[in-house]
Amino acid sequence: MTDASANDLTEVQRAIQNLAGPLLEKFKGRVTYYVALAIKGVIQAYPGPANSPVKWPSEKARRAYFAQRREEGLPMKYTRGSDPMSQRLQNAWTVAREPTSATLGNRATYAPYVASEEYQTEQHKATGFMTDAQAVEKVDRDGTMQRIIQATLGSIVKEAFRGLE
Repeated sequence: MTDASANDLTEVQRAIQNLAGPLLEKFKGRVTYYVALAIKGVIQAYPGPANSPVKWPSEKARRAYFAQRREEGLPMKYTRGSDPMSQRLQNAWTVAREPTSATLGNRATYAPYVASEEYQTEQHKATGFMTDAQAVEKVDRDGTMQRIIQATLGSIVKEAFRGLE
């Protein structure tokens, strides 16, 4: 083996070690962040108009809702996105990025009742709001997740082997 090929082999080994260490951490961070952004794009889309009549979870909930609106001097009809009680669900979605992970969340206090697989109300289901689980499934099923993984892996491999030709 010549000195040049021994140097090349050493450089390739170093690149592979880098792939298994720091670049693997970078890969995890990038993939989770971009997948979370893709899921955010899916889940924050509003469906069509609200289901009518409203499917209240209980009579007590219906009375409490209208009592609160009366108390605050609001019209009895809720208007999505512009109502004074609205916390602007669509714009409240955020992605928190960590070194090796990402978390998708929503600042609206009522977000779980709209978009959580576990807590979504019948009214929001009937209106067509997508749940967190449905959004993840859609991003996976339509190939977006796989494309993100492949593109990120390609860029990480290029980083690891940069300078080797």
